[in-house]
Amino acid sequence: MSVNIYDAANQLERDLRKTDQYKKLEEAFETLQKDDEAKALFDQFRLTQQTLQQKQMTGQEIGEDEAKQAQELSQKVGNNDVLSELIQAEQELGQMIEEINQIALKPIQELYQANQPKQPDLSVVPDEAENSEDN
Repeated sequence: MSVNIYDAANQLERDLRKTDQYKKLEEAFETLQKDDEAKALFDQFRLTQQTLQQKQMTGQEIGEDEAKQAQELSQKVGNNDVLSELIQAEQELGQMIEEINQIALKPIQELYQANQPKQPDLSVVPDEAENSEDN
């Protein structure tokens, strides 16, 4: 029996859109679009995140001032109710996706675990092993 894994993936995509977690995130973005102040703060926050991540990935040092500004911006985001709801919704959806990912990767993990090289038994001290053979 041949399985079309892509059909299952496409069904997962359709089902994902029906979840409470996805709908909550969608609603949070709709609310964000109606709040100019929150939207501006969100855009600034995402741009700052992207800039800092790019610097880290390219090995550039993040200056003390940049880190302080990012921290202050993060605090403003946390104090904004609209953005707090959005972040909470992102985290809930992200958690669900992580759980789905673990389920999807389970056969691969099992395959690698079953084919790991055997570790030597280090609990047996060589002298004891020799003495037990003499008995």
